[in-house]
Amino acid sequence: MKSLLSALFWVLLPVSSFAQLGGENAFRFLTTTSSARVAASGGFGFANPSNDLHFALMNPAHLRPDLSGQLGLSFATLPAGIRFAEGGYVQDFGKVGTFSTMMKYIGYGDIVRANALAQTNGVFFAGEYLLQFGYGYRLDTNWQFGANLKLINATYAEYSSWALATDLAVNYQIPRSNWAFSLLLRNVGLQLTTFDAQREDLPLQLDLSIYKKLAKAPLAWYVTFENLQKFDLYYDDPNSVEVDPITGEERTVEPSVANKVLRHVVLGGEVFLGKSVNIQVGYRFRRQFEMNMPTRRTSSGFTFGFGFKISKFRLNYANTNMNVSGRMHSFSIVTSLDEFSRNKKD
Repeated sequence: MKSLLSALFWVLLPVSSFAQLGGENAFRFLTTTSSARVAASGGFGFANPSNDLHFALMNPAHLRPDLSGQLGLSFATLPAGIRFAEGGYVQDFGKVGTFSTMMKYIGYGDIVRANALAQTNGVFFAGEYLLQFGYGYRLDTNWQFGANLKLINATYAEYSSWALATDLAVNYQIPRSNWAFSLLLRNVGLQLTTFDAQREDLPLQLDLSIYKKLAKAPLAWYVTFENLQKFDLYYDDPNSVEVDPITGEERTVEPSVANKVLRHVVLGGEVFLGKSVNIQVGYRFRRQFEMNMPTRRTSSGFTFGFGFKISKFRLNYANTNMNVSGRMHSFSIVTSLDEFSRNKKD
């Protein structure tokens, strides 16, 4: 099984060069997370080997025996009545490996139905759904492999589409020095049925995350390089226009090479206050560049959150500044069903 996962990863890796970005594919909700701890770290940081199943649901190479029995629920809200919900569970089966299952839902609420002339005709509902199964295999103390299988559906009024996709992941950890490196290829797949006659791409994405926990301080940091399948993530920004003072012609101002490089970078850190409290911060350059306004300074791209343990439950909250119109608030709860079963036996 481990050789199969490794082979699949390297065979499918070249496919990532054909990936598209936002606005050019369907099922963009696959790139979002409602997990509070993941969201607080910039939405990435999936190299984090912490004992939290939410990182393993995103990065199946983290699926391992010590996560067995963990159950996690997450909820998130955005302006305009958008709601996220996610639930996952991990179970280990000894030498066979560790498995996970997750269900995810995003509801966009009731949307006013209107035609091209702005004439309204009632409302309709829009929602997207994901059923995911994951598998992780630990080769040794350094190497871990994993894969997710995803069944996806999106329904907008009378239009609906189904898709099938997979994630492939590999981790390399150095436990003695608390380093972790993860490579994650997400959403390799295709539409099974289309919304209309046109078939659309899935949001294929290749990310690399590096994690380091300091030995002499209760602090961990990470850096993630997102969307490595495409160097230029810049889009046509109508605000990036200047007028030639002589000819009066308008021309688009291209960002610098440094700007294009930073659009791939996500930074984050986590502080541990004992074993029960943790605080996270994150910064995503691309969101800041894309959501910034020329007439107003914003804090788009910044994320922060905290978590604490109460009895057998760990609670987390995250605040993500999406843009000037609003923030995303995420809440998660994690517990281990094995702890309850042990207490009954005792």
